[in-house]
Amino acid sequence: MSALTTTAAPSDRTAAPARSLLRGTSWVVWRRNRTMLLLLTGVTALFTAYCVYLHGMLADFLESPQAAAKVGQLLPQQEESMGTAFLLLAFLPAVLGVFLGAPLIAAEQEHNTLRLITTQSVARLRVVMTMLAVPLLVVAVSTTLMSVAFTWVWRSVDTRYSNGDWWTSDVIVTTGPVPVALALFATSFGILAGAVLRRSVAAMGVTFVVLVMGALSVKERVTALFVTPHHLAYPLGNDAPELKPGDVQIDNWVGSADGTLHGWGTCVLPTEAESAACVKERGIVNDVIEYVKLDQLPGIQWSMTAVLLATTAAMLVATVLWMRRKSL
Repeated sequence: MSALTTTAAPSDRTAAPARSLLRGTSWVVWRRNRTMLLLLTGVTALFTAYCVYLHGMLADFLESPQAAAKVGQLLPQQEESMGTAFLLLAFLPAVLGVFLGAPLIAAEQEHNTLRLITTQSVARLRVVMTMLAVPLLVVAVSTTLMSVAFTWVWRSVDTRYSNGDWWTSDVIVTTGPVPVALALFATSFGILAGAVLRRSVAAMGVTFVVLVMGALSVKERVTALFVTPHHLAYPLGNDAPELKPGDVQIDNWVGSADGTLHGWGTCVLPTEAESAACVKERGIVNDVIEYVKLDQLPGIQWSMTAVLLATTAAMLVATVLWMRRKSL
């Protein structure tokens, strides 16, 4: 009889709530964007593992007789393997901007999710700040891990990859702090575009065009703003001296005795007599090599990072202000 009348304890009927690192609005933001964020996390893990494999392969090569035979070079298959990693890191910011940043707010506005959330006693500013913080934190952590891993790989062969030409290859934007800054910049631009346009497809299109076309048009010009090149003068007409490993020639000049530089083709005239007269008239006595040193790379990268992060911060502030003033 007592067995029939015994009731279960409340703890038996009600399960304890599961603990989670993300709660409230943070959990909602993660839930809504979990596919892209989990995909980014998976890519980070796979890319890091690939970098470990690459580093081991290159370490074995550097200890082999082949390395001594190919001074300052890598094997073709190693160049190709490194190029694959460069390609991923070079295009990752644009992918994040288009597929994570652009729909982040635009999709919520299209489906009226933001309006619904703000009716649940949650301040609009808190909602917007959380929507920005969660994905950008994941982007920052993921790209930092990938950049650290790949920089570790590239540094092991920095004077061998692409014959040591770090200036014209993608080394500047795929190693050090720049990939992280670029990823945050691209994602923030996509977020701002989505907030303003309020349509996911339109925001994705604008973000793609601006990021890809912008990168293609300003890549070399922007890099040159953050470095002061060195000049190496040698007697006119003589063979050019060899640069040290890691030094990259970026231009040629001819120079006068007073140090004035002229374009390389200044006295390239139809006849030898005319050329000689031009050289004498301008006092040209030297050929000059303009080059950059490998130890200038960190300065270039940190300068670019500072500009990118400042611009990113400005775009995020603009996004918050726009979302506070516009109706949802």
